[in-house]
Amino acid sequence: MIQKILKDKDPILRKPADDVTSFDFDLQKTIDDMIDTMRHTKGVGLAAPQIGVSKKIFICEFNDETDTKIKPFPLTVFCNPQIIDSSKKQINMVEGCLSFPGLEILVKRPESVTIRATDRYGKPIEFKADNLFARVIQHEYDHLHSTLLIDHIQETKVVFIGTGNLGQYALEDLTNDPQYKIGLVVTGNSQSTSRNHSEKNINPIELLARHFNLPMIKTSNINDPEIIAKINKINPDLGVMADFGQIIPAAILNIPRHGILNIHPSLLPKYRGPSPIQQTILNGDEMTGVTIIRTGERMDAGDIISQAKVKLTQSETSSILKDYLAQLGANLLMNSIPYYLAGDLEPYAQDEKGLSFTTKFKKEDGFVDETTPAVVVERKIRAFDQWPKVYTISKGKRIQITAAHFAIDHNLVIDRVKPEGSKEMNYTDFQNGYKTTLTFVS
Repeated sequence: MIQKILKDKDPILRKPADDVTSFDFDLQKTIDDMIDTMRHTKGVGLAAPQIGVSKKIFICEFNDETDTKIKPFPLTVFCNPQIIDSSKKQINMVEGCLSFPGLEILVKRPESVTIRATDRYGKPIEFKADNLFARVIQHEYDHLHSTLLIDHIQETKVVFIGTGNLGQYALEDLTNDPQYKIGLVVTGNSQSTSRNHSEKNINPIELLARHFNLPMIKTSNINDPEIIAKINKINPDLGVMADFGQIIPAAILNIPRHGILNIHPSLLPKYRGPSPIQQTILNGDEMTGVTIIRTGERMDAGDIISQAKVKLTQSETSSILKDYLAQLGANLLMNSIPYYLAGDLEPYAQDEKGLSFTTKFKKEDGFVDETTPAVVVERKIRAFDQWPKVYTISKGKRIQITAAHFAIDHNLVIDRVKPEGSKEMNYTDFQNGYKTTLTFVS
């Protein structure tokens, strides 16, 4: 029978388990329940305390035919186990735990162990295990002695570099994960639009750093020797960058011993440069995604760590798509880092055959007129919803087009506009008041 798996705060997980003294029917039922529960949750190991039974029992099993790199091991039941020998050689691997859903951390353990126990019927067993089997044995053995996954956390010191909101979810996730310590946040000048630089206009990374009381420095020039010295001083293990807008010099790239990982909102090598999200919408792409790269001296040309794809609906605006990709990028980053640090994610070079670049858009890029195809107008409205906006000139007045859509008959329907010197309004009200109709090429 499938049992509920106890989570990290349950006190029984912090209680050393008792010896098995009777191999009776109740014990057999407990073991059968453990097997059903482990298989139901697609786990590779389970200890009795995880289902609320404080007994020295754990089980292991791995037989994934799709994963040919990992040696399978059969269902094995261990009662009253003792690890009697461990190899001197230790290796780092990523571990998860059914009692800590979603948490994956890098754990250093002996490569092989020799274990002595009894099987489910009390018969003595002893054998040597290595690689994944040895790791599962050690993990479940820990459970019987009240040691949990979080007790093995090896803190990774991170320098975070970013200014725009593409990196806000990543910074928040890194801050909330006990595996990582933000040693320093480096951000650019505030993206302020008001003269008094009010709090609401401070860049999102600065706001998060203040909220979490993280050490932070702001700079318009990351090449400044003082900035480089401050990053050097914290001696980070890893750098994470997103939406920064400045070229990182080699003097900083070489400081973190695991390099600097960059979150880029496109499927590199497509759309290197400053405007991949806008270009994705302008080109009417059906697919986009996020790439995690190890930052190099050439812009967005670093080796790829991981990628995630997403299908587009053709209705996304830049702001909506950027927020979605920011969340996707944060998830991809958090799932990738442990495997990257363990050496299981080997960076690989970008395929230059698919290379393309983007540029910064100017205010005049938002201009449209009656010769502009309707499909271009609609894409520009979505792509330029934050900057530079879309506008046309009618009867000598500048008319900003803020919303439009295609009807079932594929004709462009303008929804809202903002005439020069006036507030944003419904397009029908604009037509009635200004006696003007905006037309574009079908």
